Amino acid sequence: MSLQNEIIKFVMKYRRKTMEKQDFDILDIRHTMDDLFIKTFLTPWTVSVTPITLDTIEAEIITPNELEREDAIIMYVHGGGYFMGSIDTHRPLAGWIVHESGLPAVIFNYRLAPEHPFPAGRDDVIRVYSALQKEYPNKRIALIGDSAGAGLIMQSLVAMKQLNVNMPGCVVLLSPFLDMTCSSDSVEANAEKDPFVIPKFIREIIPYYIRPPYYPEHPECNALYANLEGLPPMLIHVGSIEVLADDSRKLAQRAQDDGVECILNEYEGLPHVWHFNRQFFMPESQQALQEIGAYLLRMIAKKEPATSI
Repeated sequence: MSLQNEIIKFVMKYRRKTMEKQDFDILDIRHTMDDLFIKTFLTPWTVSVTPITLDTIEAEIITPNELEREDAIIMYVHGGGYFMGSIDTHRPLAGWIVHESGLPAVIFNYRLAPEHPFPAGRDDVIRVYSALQKEYPNKRIALIGDSAGAGLIMQSLVAMKQLNVNMPGCVVLLSPFLDMTCSSDSVEANAEKDPFVIPKFIREIIPYYIRPPYYPEHPECNALYANLEGLPPMLIHVGSIEVLADDSRKLAQRAQDDGVECILNEYEGLPHVWHFNRQFFMPESQQALQEIGAYLLRMIAKKEPATSI
């Protein structure tokens, strides 16, 4: 593991200890974390950003200076525990994926809990995807999300399957937050190893996001309990020390059991969504982003148009 990784984990653990001493105030944490991300991470200089609107949803399109191809697009769904995050917090990470792949990306602001519990955010993801399908064949759209954004993608795919919506060309999930029960072994096993995710906080989040008639094991909001047959090929990245590591492992097994093409790459000793640290020249982040770029170009390499809804 790199020196950069060890330094970043040390800093993150120090900040986590400070957070652990605080009472859980969902709106205060949202403000604190959003501000931290905006001040810490910078959008790469190799992309340009244009504000747009998709079905009344605020969005941006991030375009690389060196465009690999114009007939495909990334739809990026930001993370943030289902209650925080925005275009501003995740523009840098989406920008690095654009930089590595040479493909443009759309990032957007979906509705957040507690103001808007499930399925509001999921429905916004489907709305943006449907809007993009008017401009791109569905097989030329790649869905990428981190943490809760990856969870929203899986929730959306399960719903789109029921609605008979044509699936995207591929999916990339970065440290997905999927299991609303928070009961996997890794939650406790990695509680002291994970420098970012605090188990008691993710358990506090769930009642704000999942409300009756839904419940933590409901297949519409927990993909680990859903039938995944017919979903698109997926690449999953997860760090071995993550509190949420088992979410990725269980999803990969579930996908395999249901006949979905799935690649799970578990990076040893890395924290939650380490991809963010590319700007600090962290080699593990660069390696992961390069892998994502190569995967995207491989999965959407065919030029023939696909039928859209």
